[in-house]
Amino acid sequence: MVWLRLVHILAGGFWVGAVVFVAAFLLPAARTAGPDGRRFLGGLMRRTGPVFGIAMLLTVISGLIMYGRLSAGFNRLWVTSRPGLALALGGVAAVLAAAVGGAVDRPVRVRMAALSKSVEAQGGAPTAQQAQELAALQGRIERGAWIVAALLVIAAGAMAVARYL
Repeated sequence: MVWLRLVHILAGGFWVGAVVFVAAFLLPAARTAGPDGRRFLGGLMRRTGPVFGIAMLLTVISGLIMYGRLSAGFNRLWVTSRPGLALALGGVAAVLAAAVGGAVDRPVRVRMAALSKSVEAQGGAPTAQQAQELAALQGRIERGAWIVAALLVIAAGAMAVARYL
């Protein structure tokens, strides 16, 4: 249980911190930098995307295993206790964050990469339509990142206070 808790806290802390940093600082800075910011983000996300995914999986899987053990096999009395409900709320928020992140981030990144590739192939300057689509996609990523960040802050907060309820 100690190893599960260590993995859960370290991976979860990384996941929450990284998403909040990206949503609050990195994406807005990239937006103000324009095309250079989009290129920077594209390169960064190719490297960090798999790391974020691994942190998310380690957090969710270790959390589910620990919840099952703490609840003695999802015992109804424990699950409906205040700590059980707080941990369940945190777990649901984390799973929702993973789902929203996967539903928004991956398809948008794939579309942005394809669009950026076609812009570079035509000389590096996007047409008005391409620039509009890139801006819309970047806005979608920013909104998704804020939703995921909020869900992860709820998850971390619920789990931090659960044992004291």
